[in-house]
Amino acid sequence: MGIGQAEVEGRAAVGEFCDPGVARLELDNLKEHWHSLLKSVRVETPDPEFNSMMNTWSPYNCLITYAWSRAASIVYAGERDGLGYRDTVQDILGVLSIIADDAKERLELMITGQVSSGGAMPVVKQYGHNPGHEKSPAESEYRSDDTLWLFNTIPSYVNETGDVWFYNEILPYADSGESTVLGHMRRAIEFSLTRTGSHGLPCGLAADWNDCVQLGQKGESVFVAFQLRYALKAYSEICAFLGREEEQRWAAGELETLDLNIAAHAWDGEWFLRGYREDGSTFGSKKNEEGQIFLNPQTWAVMSGYLSNEVAEQVMENVIGMLRTRYGLIICAPSFEKTDISVMKAALFNKGMKENGSVFCHTQGWAVIAEAMLGHGKSAYELFRAYMPAAYNDKAEVREIEPYVYCQSTHGPDSPRFGASRIPWLSGSAAWSYFAATQYILGIRPECGGLRVDPCIPPDWKSLSVERRFRRKVLKIEIMNPDGVERGIREITMNGRKVAGNLISPDKMADVNVVNVVMGK
Repeated sequence: MGIGQAEVEGRAAVGEFCDPGVARLELDNLKEHWHSLLKSVRVETPDPEFNSMMNTWSPYNCLITYAWSRAASIVYAGERDGLGYRDTVQDILGVLSIIADDAKERLELMITGQVSSGGAMPVVKQYGHNPGHEKSPAESEYRSDDTLWLFNTIPSYVNETGDVWFYNEILPYADSGESTVLGHMRRAIEFSLTRTGSHGLPCGLAADWNDCVQLGQKGESVFVAFQLRYALKAYSEICAFLGREEEQRWAAGELETLDLNIAAHAWDGEWFLRGYREDGSTFGSKKNEEGQIFLNPQTWAVMSGYLSNEVAEQVMENVIGMLRTRYGLIICAPSFEKTDISVMKAALFNKGMKENGSVFCHTQGWAVIAEAMLGHGKSAYELFRAYMPAAYNDKAEVREIEPYVYCQSTHGPDSPRFGASRIPWLSGSAAWSYFAATQYILGIRPECGGLRVDPCIPPDWKSLSVERRFRRKVLKIEIMNPDGVERGIREITMNGRKVAGNLISPDKMADVNVVNVVMGK
């Protein structure tokens, strides 16, 4: 197989590789290439199918999605001739532990796709992008979530590599001017703060991740409100770390105001609204006949740090009680059928498909993270396994997709094809699934100050091991769970010496390290 003309490039390839010894050497080189990429995280747990996903198929899927973005998909063909902003920034999350240097270059490219207003170009043409000279999108073209994904990916890059100076790197805006990476992050926050509706929540603009929810330019998104909260919290923590006290105080003040608006206008009594339309009507309220509850605002209420008490438990209980199926959590319920498509485009799809009540796989990792943050190891694992591709090795006639690749969505219970999955490979579900499983279920989480060991697992997992490459060091982590807890660390030793807490400093690491972890209360 190759690219070119058979009589030219093909003939040259035959001449080069006709010697079986040369071909065998090239095959060995190819194997070594992939093995070197896939060894950044190696896992051994009681679940062999989970192991297969973590050791091979999740990182491979992340690499393929990162390389191709959505350009090779028959679904997006003709619509996208570059890198979709929000998709690409999220895809980077899945490869940071594998190809950090390449990921940094892609991240820098996407940061320069931000315009000086703080919003983003919907598509960045990686081979034709000209920072400082691009035309800004019209106000009607901005999406409210685009640059807020930077607050997931930029800190994750710094945490993985320890490259704190990255926050001070100066990069141009797409249209004009330049700023530090931290300045780009500040401008992204300001973009949301200056585009709020009557309830003080971020406007939906052209879209807020879910392209089917028609909030309108002045309508408000509760999901993006929690994204903005996540951003303000992350920015405040970064500024505290960098000693930027004035910036930290600014972020803290804006966070306090946003929290008051969320408390006053986003809560529906038992869960959070999805948003407000320009006319003041709501999405995601128990008063709605269709779409009474949406998954995204609930999980991000926990992920953003807004909820961490019994209310969080109540919200996630409602999520599981109302949205859970044997193939994963559906994106909303009840499905849409009567709602006018000018209000909710999901009604264009049959019930149980895509944004209309399917198990939208992109959202599943957020639920796993939320449950792990609450210490629910059994639930986090069960939610992950419900849509994990390898769990369908013996259900090919149901899933109808290769049992080793993540998909965009799975038909929900309102569909006669319940369990059938669609649009494999090029999906944001790959990065978020790998991120959630490795950093929140297994709990091996990079931070600026080192590697956090904080597993959140099923209580019947009595032992597991993780080998992790981190900042050119190797950590062989053996985790014992004698008391059958879901979360909690009793003791950690590294190379025979006790570690205080559960954050392992790079300064204490040798080139190869043996880490013994005992879970317990």
